[in-house]
Amino acid sequence: MGSWLKAARLVVGVAVKVDPRRALLVLVLAPLFNVVAAAQAIGLRRMVDGAAAHRFTDALAGGLILVLVTVFIHQASAVATDLRQVLQQRVGLEFDRRLMALCSGPSHVGHYQDPEFLDTAELVRQRRTEFGGAFAALVENAGLFARFAAAVALIATVSPILGLLPLCVVPLALAIRRQANLVTAAEQAGAEDDRRRTALLKLATDAAAAPEVRLYRLGAEIAVRHRRAFTAAAYGREAARARGAVAVTAGWLLFCAALVAGLGLVTQSVLAGRATAGEAVLVLLLGTRLVGATTGLSWLIAWLRRSLHTVALYRRLAERSGPDTPAGPFAELPGPGDLVLHGVGFRYPGATEPALGPIDLRLPAGARVAVVGDNGAGKSTLVALLAGLHPPTEGRITYGGTDLARIDPQRWYARTTAVFQDFCRFELLVRESVGVGDLAGLDDRAAVGAAVDSAGAAGFVAALPEGLDSRLGRTFDGGTDLSSGQWQKLALARGRMRVTPALVLLDEPAASLDPDSEADLLRRYLAERPAATAPITVVVSHRLTTVRDADLIVVLHEGRLAESGTHEELLGRGGRYATMYALHAAAYQDGGVSA
Repeated sequence: MGSWLKAARLVVGVAVKVDPRRALLVLVLAPLFNVVAAAQAIGLRRMVDGAAAHRFTDALAGGLILVLVTVFIHQASAVATDLRQVLQQRVGLEFDRRLMALCSGPSHVGHYQDPEFLDTAELVRQRRTEFGGAFAALVENAGLFARFAAAVALIATVSPILGLLPLCVVPLALAIRRQANLVTAAEQAGAEDDRRRTALLKLATDAAAAPEVRLYRLGAEIAVRHRRAFTAAAYGREAARARGAVAVTAGWLLFCAALVAGLGLVTQSVLAGRATAGEAVLVLLLGTRLVGATTGLSWLIAWLRRSLHTVALYRRLAERSGPDTPAGPFAELPGPGDLVLHGVGFRYPGATEPALGPIDLRLPAGARVAVVGDNGAGKSTLVALLAGLHPPTEGRITYGGTDLARIDPQRWYARTTAVFQDFCRFELLVRESVGVGDLAGLDDRAAVGAAVDSAGAAGFVAALPEGLDSRLGRTFDGGTDLSSGQWQKLALARGRMRVTPALVLLDEPAASLDPDSEADLLRRYLAERPAATAPITVVVSHRLTTVRDADLIVVLHEGRLAESGTHEELLGRGGRYATMYALHAAAYQDGGVSA
């Protein structure tokens, strides 16, 4: 119950924040016109009693009350609905903004390796439209309870025993709550199947996967697995609804029996002269409204619970994503200095073994460093730690003698540039796709052009229909799709936008390029002699014959530092690097490729 109250408070707080006046009007009008609606029964009672007693004034007054209340309800309901719909959209947009900030705002990305976070995020993505609906559900439920309370209060004036009708609704409400809890638990249990189903759908409809899907005739297999995942998730939900339906049906039977018994008592009172015909009409009208309110109770409470559960999931995401940037004071980011790992180790969430470390390593200021090793050796993990995307789970990293944990992460990011192995394909204009590497230079065409040229992308960019102003991707009309190598060159250009970084990280920066282009790129980075303010450049590559010009070569094996040194030093030791280099050199010579 506490989580639902917190979720409801959050929803109302967001509504008041985005539009205080409209939120106040909706929160007041919705219950108000439902309470006033009960006056229709009062007018009808007076009109019927006046007609039965031949009192024209009473009958006319009752008719006027009935008409005026009906017009008010119609107009107030229309106004409240318009206000609520606009506010509902704004609340939804605000939650979208918060959700984006929640996922992209934290300084570290460890939550993306947390299975529980991913399952919760999948549920939130599927149900994100319910954020705005949560406010509407609160308003509708408030109106429902106001209507119910007003109807019961008026019925009790005719027969006090009928005032006990709300007690007969309690079992029904509890049954509805139990059913909703069962369905919610089933949805959470099926979140992994839903995530699998979504991934299979993307696989079947993604253009990048289309060649292999067709070549290996995977369409039918993907469809079978998609249906299996959907069935596994849906079966649990439907079974939960069926289990809860038995108690809901019993609750309905109890309420209907109590209402029919109450109407029978009123009928006897009218026949015995203890009640008027108008009072009988009042009870009949309000009784039917109670049935309508109770009918709405089922789906409105279910709607409210589902919506508030979505908001509660959002709050859980906020908790699972971990603390954001810690409060200062932060240490000043020092000038060029060594980047040193002091006993650094890292273990991904839920893993039993560390992915890296512990490692002691010094990267000298201005050094050109190559990181090599087999797949799974920990190279990308090391890059993520140096970038500050993950805090070490043990040890510390210092830059210029200052612990990175004491430096504002945003300032460290501002002085770091990177090209990751899984680079992003920004479907923007070419100049924007490159310019986002340095937002300050986003509209600087000269800077973007220089970055494109330095990445070797000037040739194909010039051949595009609108050059730097060409739209990328097939998502939009007129968009141009690129080859994997061309997308990677734009990623490299994006990484060249920051002209004075402290750290340059290149994680397999040319995996989609041909061997000659990759060799040219790596030699360009590693052959540049560093000046006094040159950055530390870290290059991860499998092509050992192109990293031999590095000032320092770091060899990782099974998450540990196997050895480090210059190319000549490592060859002289005859260790792991020497063996790997000999194998690579022999492979290129056998393939007719110069080392």
